[in-house]
Amino acid sequence: MPDRSLPSERGIALLTALMIVSMATIAAVAFTTRQKLSMRLTANILASDQAYMYALGGEYWARGQLARDNEKDRKNGRMDSLDEDWAKPLPATAIESGTIEATLQDATARFNLNNLYLPPKPDPKEQAMFNRQIAYFERLLDQLGIDAKIVQPVLDWIDGDIDARFPDGGEDVEYLNLDTPYRTANRRLISITELRRIKGVTEGIYEKLAPYVTALPESTPLNINTADAVLIQALVNSADTANVEALLEERKEEPFRTKKEFLDRLKAAMNNKIQNPNDLEALIDVASVYFLARTDVQVDRIHMTLTSLIYKNPAGMPRTLIRSRGGL
Repeated sequence: MPDRSLPSERGIALLTALMIVSMATIAAVAFTTRQKLSMRLTANILASDQAYMYALGGEYWARGQLARDNEKDRKNGRMDSLDEDWAKPLPATAIESGTIEATLQDATARFNLNNLYLPPKPDPKEQAMFNRQIAYFERLLDQLGIDAKIVQPVLDWIDGDIDARFPDGGEDVEYLNLDTPYRTANRRLISITELRRIKGVTEGIYEKLAPYVTALPESTPLNINTADAVLIQALVNSADTANVEALLEERKEEPFRTKKEFLDRLKAAMNNKIQNPNDLEALIDVASVYFLARTDVQVDRIHMTLTSLIYKNPAGMPRTLIRSRGGL
């Protein structure tokens, strides 16, 4: 039978067919694009999970290093220095689809800001140690060219009361009047980044101070075998830079095995010009129990950094206290 449909009807049918084909094509492209994105997302999630597992492996490597060092300490006496195996990094090592590397650092090679915490009802011994720690912190600030006016606000941030110290302290009243109000922590610091919240601590001051301080769960002495020249020099405010650097050069060859050995060698370097050696001895040690492990992993396009605070238990196995992707 001959086709008697009008030309306009045939045109509409053609346009309809073209629209259907176009919509089907658009849907197919969208589906394919979404499928590719889903596949990429799934691959990234799998790579991220794989990287995290490798990063945990780096943390286990660090704990193994500290466990072996514990065994060594039990035989030879407790001492941690930069010439020991734990201080040697795990170099970039090939893994499936990437690399892993790890390092261990002594967390007590820096001044522990939580040494400035004073219990609510201190005994004379605790009060004396608190005074020593404040004096040392002030000397460290002096070495770094930082105004000591930040000391009182830092103390107020850490202490358990809401009474501001005179004349430079700061408690809740100081912070609740800010555009973005908040309260003082009134507890030990969890992270040194809290310094950014404290009255008087500018970004410039924070950048100067951050490489030389830490925040650990309890008060800790400074390890004189791992601390750098600035921290050693701050122990004795009159210390000559050249004398301290010479002492640290000697330390590379012969780490300090006892506090007395350090003090004797420091006295010799300083021509016996050391004030209050007993106060100095109370601030230092030659061994450490807190270490920072950092693991960097690259898997395909995923880069991951895991930082872990490890407690090197002298009476048992090392254990991880905190871990964080990125820095602590």
